[in-house]
Amino acid sequence: MAVYNIKHIILESYPVLTACIIIALAAGSLLKSSIVEISEVPLILMMIPPINGMGGNIGSILGARLTSALHMGTLEPKLRGQRVLRGNLAATALISIAIYSLIGAAFIVIALSSGMPLASSLSLGLAFFIAGMALSTALMFITIASAFVSFKGGLDPDNMVIPIVTAVGDVLGVTCLLLAIKIVGV
Repeated sequence: MAVYNIKHIILESYPVLTACIIIALAAGSLLKSSIVEISEVPLILMMIPPINGMGGNIGSILGARLTSALHMGTLEPKLRGQRVLRGNLAATALISIAIYSLIGAAFIVIALSSGMPLASSLSLGLAFFIAGMALSTALMFITIASAFVSFKGGLDPDNMVIPIVTAVGDVLGVTCLLLAIKIVGV
């Protein structure tokens, strides 16, 4: 007996992957529309791959764990009374704090070594940390929603969650980064 049905995987994955192309184009469009702001602080370009990469990685880890728990029956698609969900969210929050702190500190060092003043370097690192935490928080909600909705709808969340999280995470990563930079005032 086959565990996976190739036709089923393709039929479920193709539409979501097609939608992800459109979402990814939105991230590129957002970057293009912000080119003037980005060109004022070129290090911002260097921040985009790590924020999007880490956001996608952290969201995908959470998504993989939730979809496995849904398949095994250790998690129900509801928010209340779910110890497995709470534990996974706590772990995701802690790893987000640790990784975005580390990368933010790295950007402070990079900014200082490229001749940026201390205050601006600290602001840049803080903006990255704020953007990363906002992104992680948003992706936790998106991950839960996509896992629960697809599972309740009879779709395999393994085919849905990670593509949705990574595509939406790219748009949100750029958005959070640009907003945090404006808020902090880099």
